[in-house]
Amino acid sequence: MALPTQIYAGDAVTWTDELVPSASSYVYYFRTNAASGATASGTLSGGIWSFTLPANVTTNFTPGQWFYQAVSSTAGLPVTQRTGGFEVLRSLAYAGSATAIDLRSQAEIDLATVEEAIRTLVGGAQEYRIGTPTGGRLVKRADLAQLIAWRDRLKADLTRERIAQNIANGKGDGRQLFVRFT
Repeated sequence: MALPTQIYAGDAVTWTDELVPSASSYVYYFRTNAASGATASGTLSGGIWSFTLPANVTTNFTPGQWFYQAVSSTAGLPVTQRTGGFEVLRSLAYAGSATAIDLRSQAEIDLATVEEAIRTLVGGAQEYRIGTPTGGRLVKRADLAQLIAWRDRLKADLTRERIAQNIANGKGDGRQLFVRFT
């Protein structure tokens, strides 16, 4: 069983690897673009290496893309056996506090913000805020054409995200055909 392509923060993850039964040690190194990482050392039994990332380690994994490098050692010489990546998802476990969770992608959040700014300007306002109501950036003399162009780019980004998600979930191959009849 290989390392999964998606894990939830706070879950214990176990997998096996049969690649190098003759190695004296086998370690998976995990990193993200942030300054965090982890390691999982394997145990050999019957020619199969077993690995575990405990729940107390994955709890600290930030959601997003993570990468790994699997390194075996034979006679003290390290050799990279595998490299790859996986996605860490936010844990949905209820921890007893009523905190909101926003599972939208950044493109979805930005699109909602831009559409709200467009509605504000169309309603007669001469300025709008990008960000939270108390923070962010206040923009004066807003340009409606610029906001509409930004909205269209975000919609295209969101479409690309959804196509990639569908491909990853085995729902299609990413090819689409749009037809307009006038």
